[in-house]
Amino acid sequence: MHLFCDESGNTGVDLLSEDQPVFALACTNLDAQRSADLLGPLLRQGQREAKYSRLKGNRSGQQALLQFFSSPELTPSTAKFLLADKRYYLITHIVDKLIEPPLHEVGEDLYAGDAHVGLVNVWYHAGRIIFPDGHWDKVMHAVVRAMRERTASAFAYFDETLSQAALATPYDYRDFATGLLLARGRLDEFIGVFTDTEVFDPAVDIFIDMINQWMKIESGRLTVTHDRSKPLKRNERFLRAMMTPIDPRTIGYGTRQAELPLRISDLDFAESSAHPQLQVADLIAGAAIDCLLAWSGRRPSNDYHEAMKGTRLQELFAGGLLPSIEIERKNEPGAGQKSLVDGSTEFLKDVGYFG
Repeated sequence: MHLFCDESGNTGVDLLSEDQPVFALACTNLDAQRSADLLGPLLRQGQREAKYSRLKGNRSGQQALLQFFSSPELTPSTAKFLLADKRYYLITHIVDKLIEPPLHEVGEDLYAGDAHVGLVNVWYHAGRIIFPDGHWDKVMHAVVRAMRERTASAFAYFDETLSQAALATPYDYRDFATGLLLARGRLDEFIGVFTDTEVFDPAVDIFIDMINQWMKIESGRLTVTHDRSKPLKRNERFLRAMMTPIDPRTIGYGTRQAELPLRISDLDFAESSAHPQLQVADLIAGAAIDCLLAWSGRRPSNDYHEAMKGTRLQELFAGGLLPSIEIERKNEPGAGQKSLVDGSTEFLKDVGYFG
């Protein structure tokens, strides 16, 4: 199976971008001819590429998009998209990089029972209650600065910002604040160990999730062509390590599992002008973000967005990193199972990624 992927809304480590709060990755396995046939009605004379951002801006383009997304060619077996709420994704790093390590040191497994997912949801919805009066926003911005700069001054700024925030924490929420306070003074070992910012970019995590989605329905090896992506290109060594063809293993607890290695036989990067399939993926990724923001009330909605509810777009949604109100325990560890984090680390050690 040959997959073609394109992303939209990538702002790198700027995970608090107000203009682009969502990241999307779309993927299709349609062949070139079927993709070209789908794109034909969207192209004006002389145009070589169909771009969602251009088409959605006028009535004729919107009508063409409605026709495109109503095509029976678009099904969950031919196209998928994943979404990441960037603020939610930032909080996953706060939980994984700052809260989990001290707990792990005392024998607590935050990944058991999906406790880490519940904690991310608590901070997403109640962070402004735990750290009121604007302090939660200041803490999140301090984390982003620490991830971007990874310097002693950035780490010290985080410590001071967190200390001031904790002074404002209501009594009933001090346990939550304490979990994060355990990271104070330790960002050099929790964040400073990373040599670049790509580890904090949703592009890589979402790409790995996307490949696992296709691996569930395709038993063979995959060929992947991705639109030129700076984060993925910079992480090519890591991605190719995840593709190392050794005996397969399943990692994770309960139903929150993934397969390694990624069954990719060939990964390359190309211009969308050379592949109509990449243009199909671009349209899906662009529409996914545009419609999510409109339907959720975070952006103005119009008749076009309402009409898009009647198309096949929503059928192509395959998950991602999005907030929910679920905080109950589930996905308890089974015998011999390892968490996604521990399983991934062990795999990378086995393939010699760490030298």
